[in-house]
Amino acid sequence: MRKLIFIGALCCATAQAQQTMAETAAILHGEYRDWQAYASLQSLAAYDAIPVRELDGDWSRGYEPKAGDNLFLQRHRAGFGMEKEGWQVGLEYRQQGVLHASRDTLEFYRIYRLRQRPGSARAFDLDAQFRSWSAAGMRVGRSISFEAAAGDTLVLVLAGSLYAHPRQRDIGVHGNLNYQPVDSYAFNAQSLESDTAYRYPFMKDAAPTSSGASVSLALQWQLNQRWQAKLELNDLWSRMRWSNLPSVRNNINSDVTSYDRDGYVNYRPLLSGQNSQIEKSRNIGASAALNLSYSFDRWRIKAGADRLEGTTIPAVALAYWSPWGAWSASYETRFNTLSVGYEAGAFHVSLRSDSWPLSRAKAVGLDAGLHYRF
Repeated sequence: MRKLIFIGALCCATAQAQQTMAETAAILHGEYRDWQAYASLQSLAAYDAIPVRELDGDWSRGYEPKAGDNLFLQRHRAGFGMEKEGWQVGLEYRQQGVLHASRDTLEFYRIYRLRQRPGSARAFDLDAQFRSWSAAGMRVGRSISFEAAAGDTLVLVLAGSLYAHPRQRDIGVHGNLNYQPVDSYAFNAQSLESDTAYRYPFMKDAAPTSSGASVSLALQWQLNQRWQAKLELNDLWSRMRWSNLPSVRNNINSDVTSYDRDGYVNYRPLLSGQNSQIEKSRNIGASAALNLSYSFDRWRIKAGADRLEGTTIPAVALAYWSPWGAWSASYETRFNTLSVGYEAGAFHVSLRSDSWPLSRAKAVGLDAGLHYRF
């Protein structure tokens, strides 16, 4: 019999995840007449409650949940392709996952993982929502420059992506659980899960099908020689569709008073539910980055904010151009991470973390890229 569904929701986040926290989806490297090849990798994992490496590990280490909603976020993107005269054509792979979980849900999950029992009577309100998707596809981008009357330069970049056979897994869990000092648990919970990889007995022969598309844009406004403003709207419009998507709805409730030989609760629940294949469509969820920068001599100062998964992430950055390349550092206040980057010629890389060593980090990110003119 399956364990409680909300435990699965928490574990699933491990299978799904810059100078800005939001991915850069619509930036070209200039309107050169020459051909340019490019490759990029962006990866981010940021958790409110526990170090990244311990999500499916030891919950006695570094566990510090927030009051109310806790965010677990993973976003990964890799791509390569060609550019010429403001056009870009390439292939990309994306994988995203986000879990919103209440503190009570995390507290009970931690007790379960550590095989502990509450010290006194306790009521847990269970509330968790997990969404993830992954897909590969083709991206086409176009850069257009405008010269304003005052000599300002405005660059508009549009990019569109088509995704073939996107996969997804969504899980929602809601309910309550009560514990009494006599080692008695009473729980009542409901879950709804859809998963392209799920199979159940007597499932129809009709295989799941899916498709997706998104549109992103960026605006770069060179106000004068020193000031520059930039706006990125990633997945400004998007639509993902699934047909014959396996789905399972569960209602689970019971009163239990025993543990197995390994120390886990013997739930022995009363379980009822329904398997089905459904039609489903949703958007990816837009992310945005807005910043203003000021350049002088070899320095650049930048301030702005990112917006993703309903969360605002203010940040400041400083860059210095040396004879051996450009060095940069940025700090954001939502997950309290510091990013350090280096750029030389066609190559750039930056690493972001809220802690050193990385084994204790609750947020870690990598942004690397290469473009070559020939």
